[in-house]
Amino acid sequence: MKKLVKSAVVFASLALIGTSATLITEKASASSIETVQKVDDQSIYIPQGIRDGTATEEHDGFEDETNSVLKTTSLLRATTGYPDVNAYIKSNKFSTASIEKQLKSQFPKFNYRNGYGKPEGVVIHETANNSSTIEGEISYMSRNYNNAFVHSFVDKSRIIQIHPTENGVWGAGQYANARFIQVELVRSKTFDEFARSINNYAYYAAYLLDQYKLPVDSAHSDGKGTIWSHDAVTRYLGGTTHTDPVGYFNQWGYNFNSFVTLINEKYKAIQASKVTYDKIEYDKGVTAYARVKTAPGNAVWTRPYRTEGSKLVNQLSVYQGKNMRILREAKTPITTWYQFSIDGKTIGWVDTRALDTFYKQSMEKDANLTRYVASNKTGEAYYKVPVVDADVKWGTIGTYKSEKLTVDKQATVEGQLWYRVKAGSTFIGWTKASNLTATSPFDKIEYDKGVTAYARVKTAPGNAVWTKPYRTEGSKLVNQLSVYQGKNMRILREAKTPITTWYQFSIDGKVIGWVDTRALDTFYKQSMEQSTNLTRYVTANKTGEAYYKVPVADSDVKWGTLATYKNEKLTVDSQATVEGQLWYRVRTSTTFIGWTKAENLTTTPPFDAIEYDKGVTAYARVKTAPGNAVWTKPYRTEGSKLVNQLSVYQGKNMRILREAKTVITTWYQFSIDGKVIGWVDTRALDTFYKQSMEKDTNLTRYVIANKVNEAYYKVPVVDADVRWGTLAAYKGQKLTVDKQATVEGQLWYRIRTSSTFIGWTKASNLSATK
Repeated sequence: MKKLVKSAVVFASLALIGTSATLITEKASASSIETVQKVDDQSIYIPQGIRDGTATEEHDGFEDETNSVLKTTSLLRATTGYPDVNAYIKSNKFSTASIEKQLKSQFPKFNYRNGYGKPEGVVIHETANNSSTIEGEISYMSRNYNNAFVHSFVDKSRIIQIHPTENGVWGAGQYANARFIQVELVRSKTFDEFARSINNYAYYAAYLLDQYKLPVDSAHSDGKGTIWSHDAVTRYLGGTTHTDPVGYFNQWGYNFNSFVTLINEKYKAIQASKVTYDKIEYDKGVTAYARVKTAPGNAVWTRPYRTEGSKLVNQLSVYQGKNMRILREAKTPITTWYQFSIDGKTIGWVDTRALDTFYKQSMEKDANLTRYVASNKTGEAYYKVPVVDADVKWGTIGTYKSEKLTVDKQATVEGQLWYRVKAGSTFIGWTKASNLTATSPFDKIEYDKGVTAYARVKTAPGNAVWTKPYRTEGSKLVNQLSVYQGKNMRILREAKTPITTWYQFSIDGKVIGWVDTRALDTFYKQSMEQSTNLTRYVTANKTGEAYYKVPVADSDVKWGTLATYKNEKLTVDSQATVEGQLWYRVRTSTTFIGWTKAENLTTTPPFDAIEYDKGVTAYARVKTAPGNAVWTKPYRTEGSKLVNQLSVYQGKNMRILREAKTVITTWYQFSIDGKVIGWVDTRALDTFYKQSMEKDTNLTRYVIANKVNEAYYKVPVVDADVRWGTLAAYKGQKLTVDKQATVEGQLWYRIRTSSTFIGWTKASNLSATK
């Protein structure tokens, strides 16, 4: 802290020092300063170096300045080109440094004149060294404390305490040393750094005053107070000659009065941060309405009174006679509070005891009623709640004229009955019960049934289409009937009201609405259909023609084309003549098809006739696969459908079951491995066994001993499907051969016992000798 460069004006002198004890005494006497202790007792407040004669105030190594510091200078106002310091601090929202402690154990400890922990204020110093740092100042003071030392240092970014503030220090002459906490400000090199250091300094001074429950009171101009500049100590207490920090403040366009103002702001913020607020026990949304009951002594607040952030909005009397919409309810230890709005604007919070709450949700009761809008009340409103308030008005009930309404809640508010209504699944709101009636305004539907018919517009003028029969509940206009002129109208339903009969219709598959039957020309009805029993077939050149659900050419009821039923025998079970066109309703033996024009069918079968169909016993294999196929019935006969190409069965034994004859060829029905496959042209097969190959004989034979496990069959072919057993059952028995056949070069015998028919086996399995 030894100064290399001196400023003309020193802000705060650490040197508490008078030139001698005698001078100090005289100065004190001259200023009429009353002291608690006598001069001898005051010696503890004089630095050891002064007492020992090794230092003087002018040459103690701290804030050493010439008397030029006492020259006339404006102490209260600075006029330089710098910005206003306090405004600069606020606009930049500077934070304050935390307080660090680097307490020096070597510093002497002594009490203030009033005792331990009883300072009377704070002395504001500055170091008077343009080139020093906070650590450098503390280091220097720690080595030279016998000459002077203070409690703390402050700069642009740090606050460092080096001595307990409960004890005194040697920093500004014996009178100040006996009374005050003393703090040094380290000089800055730029305006921004200066402003930051002042922000920290003001906060720390306010913190100390608050800590010791001292008020903010500047002594700079009258020598009385808790905030002292070193200059004020010189002028009013004596024992020192320094004038800091006045000159240093002036260098940056700042003054001591502005500094005290900033301390006061920091002090108030600290005080406010310690205010104890009422706790909010709960805060919940509510639905209610109230009016002022007791205005005197009650006010409206931004938050419940005495809770954090609560500020006065207005006196409650301002809102006398107005509907207050209650938004929220909160509870504090003193009462319950309501937040309210008026005309859609949130006002604030008020004590519930000052209000008359004329509507609460608890007033609502469940109901289940049917009502309709009264014809002379369509202009009346409905609301979010049962209160007439523009802020919660949702619309007019004319919107729901001619609709059936359900009442699910009711409430009596200030003698007025209200209903909460809905239309179907749509919630509407609250309206006065007097706006509704229990009498239905609708025509009654006498019956409503499904029908099948078609029509076209006959009389469009004066007729319209409705969502339901006109003047019935829920009926609304769809369109004028003329829009559908010339179109096929599929009739879906028929309904009767007191005024007429109505049809519901669709066009092109889209349901349109209901229309008066008198406005239509109905060209098809089910009553036009007549039962019949005819056989028909699809005409060869009509396979692309359609069949329909009803005898009308309408894409909405088109089910398919006749090609699906080509070459099938069809039964006609009903017929109808529609607009001069004969229609047939057809089916197969198992399937209902639909309606088609009679001209699409013929009485002439398109099939080959079967000349005969008989059972046969034979076996064959595929001879010519290309160009041949297998069919469910002989090809081109009624019901014949493709099974597979013949090549699939190449090389397999085909057991022939039946033979049939048509105009074009002879057909075999066959099975493979016991499964019936279908019919094939006999010309495509090589038949290697027929019954005609069998010849009568009469031989006696025995089963050869080593052939007992050989099989016998129904026919002379090795085929698991006709295998009947093994010869072991007939070992040692005399067998009679009554038939023989040579099949593919192999001789076969048909054998029997004297009483039992056995079957066919290869001749090689038998012997003429026993």
